[in-house]
Amino acid sequence: MVRPPKTTDTTGLTFFFLDEADTVEALCARIIPGDSEDPGAREAGVLRYIDRALSGAYSRWQGAYREGVRTLNLYTRQRYGKKFFELSEEEQDTIIAAMERDEIPGFGDSSSEAFFTMIWAHTVEGMFSDPVYGGNRDALGWRMVGFPGAQYGYSAEEMRYGADLSAKEIVTLAGVRQLAREKPELFYHRPGPEPAAPEEETPGVPQPPREPGEPMGPGQ
Repeated sequence: MVRPPKTTDTTGLTFFFLDEADTVEALCARIIPGDSEDPGAREAGVLRYIDRALSGAYSRWQGAYREGVRTLNLYTRQRYGKKFFELSEEEQDTIIAAMERDEIPGFGDSSSEAFFTMIWAHTVEGMFSDPVYGGNRDALGWRMVGFPGAQYGYSAEEMRYGADLSAKEIVTLAGVRQLAREKPELFYHRPGPEPAAPEEETPGVPQPPREPGEPMGPGQ
C-alpha cells in the first residue's frame, strides 16, 4: 500500500537537520512499523532517542549518520527521483533489503549493510529503553512485550519463569525517582539497628581574633 510521507515532529531535536530527521525516522518506521492502532518506532518517538544519543553518548556516530543519510538519499534520488522518506513504503522496503545485502554503493570505507545495522540497533534501543532517554514514548515498547519497567522489587511469584507481568503497573525511571522522593525509606533504609554515633567532644565555638593589646582569656 502506498502512503504519503508523514510529517516528522522535529521539535526539540538537537542533532539532525530536517531531511536527516525525516530519513532516519522513515528507516525506523520500516524496521518497527506501526500505526495509531498498533504503535511502532515512529509512534514511540524513536527518532528523539537517536537524536539525543548522537548529541551525547553516541557522538562518535555523528559522522556515520550524516554521511550515511546523504549517500542513501543521493542513491534514491538517482533511482526514483525522490529522497528516501518521500518513497512509498514498498519502495522503502526494497531499498532496505538492498542495504542489508550491501548492494547500495557510495558508502566509502563502510557499507550500506553497516549503516543499516547501526540504525537497526539504535531503533531497537529507542523502542525498548526507558522513556527517560527520549524514546519508548508512553512505554509503548514495554507494553508491546509485557515488560513492567523499572520496578524497585518483585515478589517471588513475579520472579517465577514465565510469569505474566503485563497487568502490573509500569514504572519508569522517572517514576522511581518520584517514589524515592515520596518514600525514601524504600530505598535508603537499612534493616537492623542504626549504628551508634561516635562519642566526640563538642568543639568549642571559634573566638574572634583579638585586637592588638587586648588581654587574652583565662589560661591564655
